[in-house]
Amino acid sequence: MDWVSELRQGFRALPAGVVLSVSFSDRSDTIGEVGREFNALAAELGRLPPGELSRERAHALRNRLAGILAALHLVGATGALDPAQQAALQETVEEAKRLDATLRAHPVGKG
Repeated sequence: MDWVSELRQGFRALPAGVVLSVSFSDRSDTIGEVGREFNALAAELGRLPPGELSRERAHALRNRLAGILAALHLVGATGALDPAQQAALQETVEEAKRLDATLRAHPVGKG
């Protein structure tokens, strides 16, 4: 599985409470940075008890997600992806945006 498909699968699993880590986080390029940020985001989400997402935590998670989206935009703009990868990247971005909308809509708790 290529990195973009693996990332898309990871984003699809997060809303269901499944915490996956991606294997490409050891790369020393922008894609590796995306992997490290995704793994950190997934780990943070995995540590949250159900219903315990405060506004501050949601904001911090959304900031991390914004960084991932910005890096994905840069990767997509390089022209280095083939058409299938470009399509998978777009689907991955859409999954990430859905997660962002979920984080925006459901913060509960104090602060």
